[in-house]
Amino acid sequence: MGATDDGRSGDPAVLGVPTDAEHAPADERTPADEHADHAEVVRVQAERLAQLEAIIELAPLGIGIVDLEGRTPLTNQTLRRLLGYTAEEFARMPFSEFSHPADNPENMRLFARLTAGEIERFGLEKRFVRKDGTHLWTYLTVSLVRDGSGRPEYAIGMTQDISDRKTLEEQLRAAEAHYRLLVERVPAVVYTAEVGAAGRWHYVSPQIEQLLGFTVEEWTAVEGLWFDRIVDEDRAEALAAEERIDPSENPPHGVTYRLRHRDGHIVWVHDVAVARAGRGGGSVLNGVLLDVTYEKVLEEALAQQAILDPLTGLVNRAHFRERVDQALAASREDGSPVAMLFIDLDGFKTVNDTLGHGSGDDVLAIVAGRLASAAPDECMLARLGGDEFAMLVEGAWTGRLPELADRLLEALVEPVRVRDRAVRVGASIGGTLAGPADTTDTLLHNADQAMYRAKSAGGSRFLRHEE
Repeated sequence: MGATDDGRSGDPAVLGVPTDAEHAPADERTPADEHADHAEVVRVQAERLAQLEAIIELAPLGIGIVDLEGRTPLTNQTLRRLLGYTAEEFARMPFSEFSHPADNPENMRLFARLTAGEIERFGLEKRFVRKDGTHLWTYLTVSLVRDGSGRPEYAIGMTQDISDRKTLEEQLRAAEAHYRLLVERVPAVVYTAEVGAAGRWHYVSPQIEQLLGFTVEEWTAVEGLWFDRIVDEDRAEALAAEERIDPSENPPHGVTYRLRHRDGHIVWVHDVAVARAGRGGGSVLNGVLLDVTYEKVLEEALAQQAILDPLTGLVNRAHFRERVDQALAASREDGSPVAMLFIDLDGFKTVNDTLGHGSGDDVLAIVAGRLASAAPDECMLARLGGDEFAMLVEGAWTGRLPELADRLLEALVEPVRVRDRAVRVGASIGGTLAGPADTTDTLLHNADQAMYRAKSAGGSRFLRHEE
């Protein structure tokens, strides 16, 4: 083929055969000596070529030498057995004639780059068309060989039969019956079902009983049982996700929603499915239900940690400011009133000084609970830090700030018992009503100023901000 595997010509020195320089001086050599050297080179080359041909012929991979026109003048028996063509047919046909139409364009594109010298090798999964018309999935690796001048000379193609793996992948996605033994060992619910709220479930793995408390027979016998177990608020999203699945698309689609267990508790699932055309013209879903309840609970707990004060369980300062920002933005849109109360405890410093900070934390937690119990549902109570609290007031209560403040003060009348001690803690409360130009900062400032006036007046009272 004009070159060895490393791209150089068949030089005797490269092949390990002694050269003229390794023999006696040129003036002492005879024509017979030169003829013997040449014969040795030919013999070694023939032996190595025979060895290479034997290795190629016996290799478990299909191997072919491909010329720059895409024909395969040299093939091994594995390739001929895999595809069913004779050596003469391979040599006559370009590979495009026995490539699957869907895979041929990419193969041709890469081969063109290879023969142009832009790349040295490429690999891809593709289907070949056997002589009997059937298709064979393979992984094809093609490497370029250059001549002694560095120009592309030919390519070596190696073909690995991956049809078994491809078949397994397709059958797993489809969850066909003859793979039930395998899918039933997966730690998830595997199913085949018709699309829609009333769609029948043709197959569901036994894990459905562990997940939702229903046996396989119960789940597949009742039409619409899946839809019936979805939490009402999640039904529209679950159905919409099914409708988006297109049988002509390969990527699976996923949606997360809540199902009610047979005993009533909520189970979060992530539903991942692909669709294929059914016999009646509709679509059949092949999917997996994964229990993600633990992840959802953890996610919600982490989200709560981000917005709640760890000591009192009230909204923290950062989230409170966000909510006030939102309320003020809505107020500018629709004119709805917004107000704020600023609450500072009276006598709390004495608690810390006499009983210690540990007892002080206990008092704060108890006081926060009392204030929260007295707060209307439409008002948001937050701990700003230390013994300072604030309340976002919306709706009708914005016009009843004194009454609301009295409810909070009344909640603190009874002494707080901590570590066998009765501690009295009051509060000074300042209030302000938002104006058109007010921001969260101005509301906090105005309510804070009113609170200081209340504290200076003796505490345990409410004063409104003076405009």
